[in-house]
Amino acid sequence: MSKNLSKGSKATPSQGGLIDKLRKEIELNLNNDQFGVDSLAQAVGMSRSSLHRKLHKVLGISTSQFIREYRLKRALKILQEEDITASETAYRVGFSSSTYFNTCFHKYHGYTPGEVKSRSIEDSVVVEEQFAVVNNNSSRLKYILWIVFPLPLILLAVFLYNTKPTEERQTSVVEKATGTKSIAVLPLKNWTGNPDLEYVSDGMTDAIISRLTKVSAIDKIIPLSSTVKFKETDLTASEMAADLGVTNLLQGNLQISGDQIKINLQLIHGESDEHIWSREYTKEWKSDEIFDLQTEVVEDIAASMNAEISENELKLVKKIPTNSKQAYSYYLQGEFQRSKANELTYSNALVLYEKAIAIDSTFVEAYVGLANIWSFGGLIWGIYSEQEAWGKAKHLLEKAYEIDPANRELEEELYTGYFYFDWNFETVENYYQHILENYFHNTTPAISADYAIKTGRYEEAIKSLEEGILIDPTIGVFFFFKAEALMLMGKTEEAFNLIARQDLLYNDNLFYLRESTKLYYYLREYEKSKNGLNKLLTQFTDYPPILMWLNAVFAQIDGNTEAISKHLAELHAKYENGSSGSPAWFIALYYAHTKDYESTFEWLQKSYDRHEVEMTWLREEPLLAPIRNDSRYKDLYENVGFSSIGLPIKSSLKN
Repeated sequence: MSKNLSKGSKATPSQGGLIDKLRKEIELNLNNDQFGVDSLAQAVGMSRSSLHRKLHKVLGISTSQFIREYRLKRALKILQEEDITASETAYRVGFSSSTYFNTCFHKYHGYTPGEVKSRSIEDSVVVEEQFAVVNNNSSRLKYILWIVFPLPLILLAVFLYNTKPTEERQTSVVEKATGTKSIAVLPLKNWTGNPDLEYVSDGMTDAIISRLTKVSAIDKIIPLSSTVKFKETDLTASEMAADLGVTNLLQGNLQISGDQIKINLQLIHGESDEHIWSREYTKEWKSDEIFDLQTEVVEDIAASMNAEISENELKLVKKIPTNSKQAYSYYLQGEFQRSKANELTYSNALVLYEKAIAIDSTFVEAYVGLANIWSFGGLIWGIYSEQEAWGKAKHLLEKAYEIDPANRELEEELYTGYFYFDWNFETVENYYQHILENYFHNTTPAISADYAIKTGRYEEAIKSLEEGILIDPTIGVFFFFKAEALMLMGKTEEAFNLIARQDLLYNDNLFYLRESTKLYYYLREYEKSKNGLNKLLTQFTDYPPILMWLNAVFAQIDGNTEAISKHLAELHAKYENGSSGSPAWFIALYYAHTKDYESTFEWLQKSYDRHEVEMTWLREEPLLAPIRNDSRYKDLYENVGFSSIGLPIKSSLKN
């Protein structure tokens, strides 16, 4: 038998009354396949989250599991007492799919509906009635004792089995799990047997993480970008938990059979490597059931960590992004391609997101994913032309914002574009002042960090970054932004020590490598910068203008005139082709590096004329410090828009 009811817990009279009431409500709606968790909670006058917490405390199971198990018990009784088919029984007990019913029945009872008549009815009744609120091991032990021993010995054995030390051990594990409410969801293993379905397991992992972030009572939730490195690892749970700085780990696998999707999960206390609970979730591959599954997982995790979900948070957790199974599938494939972050996978993702939106024009997440492709590709990557990229991204984000104006991620993306592409300092400054008072945790903090640094608010940037590090110390971008701010404050040794400590952790991360390589150059740590550049050139396929510039700079430092000509020619070709990635800006920086300031101004003007996004560095760029008193620099400063928010030009440095 595969019962998974309570963990040796015993209901009080009042709790027993609640359970009886719940059973009566399910019985009244037995053949209604639309009668679910929300309906049951409403029928007994409770909120969904309150009902979930009470059932989890008394029986150790979720509300949806309680409903499903009641239906399966009634199905067994019907099959025992009536001459009826499995399909007819399925619909009698509220299953819309006979295939799904057969799977659930076999898992719960240990045999198929077709085998009911051939089995001992007495065995089924004894186990069903006598042991309906005990777990698997307790159920088997008590059943054996019932057959072998007289009643007094049974009572003694049951008492000994449920002794206090066992309860204390269970309490100890739960206390460990709930002490610090932090969790990392490790990438679900793809057990479908089809490598092409990796996007489903990754997408399901990310969806669970995203829904967990809506629960404010959970202190720390690690993003998928920081746990993906553990897809293939020999590290123990305690080692992974220590690396990620969390108390709990959720790990598991995903399987698909026909129209059914099954997820097996284990919640583990990281330090002790003790299992807190194991669950199996099975649903049909329909969009609404998939999202119900994700909600159920989040509720179980929160209950196990004693993290209460408010009613408003529950609405966000339960929010269905799309009613289309096909649109959701395209979206998951698009996310999987986008996460690889190169020109080829971006082009693949564009098509997939567009297909998702074509099916469901209100699918906000697909708009955001598609907009991110255009935005990132039009920035320093040099993949799409800047203004075309921003024109498309802006249209997508504004359309999505109309659909979901409360979406803070959308808001952040819009203002990020207003800064980089539009140079709309006045609008962005208002938003910046707002988020100073209303912190928004973003794994790519363009406004709270990059905008703050580029407008000289180093201490404010560091404060915001330290908040982000406290929430999630695994995001490499937080550290290089902080090191950048420290360097610009003149704290070069502190900046170097900070970034050097992170190198081993993020040396395979494209974003981190690019920024740390540039930072080491400014810190005059040329060998470290060259090592980072070599990794970027050998480990990744894309070759944007920033890497051409670094190549040219180091060729100049090494006195390699042939290489200088080669890499400058690459930058000129990018400029002539109208490429994004700010090639004119980086040509200007090359000449600033060599102190050829006439050529620097020539190319700064061309960068301004092209409206290149790297012009947002004009105020803080260290290589331009010697020319800040020049009238040409002052004109550019005014025209880009820094003066519109009252920022004076920084003092000039002498050669």
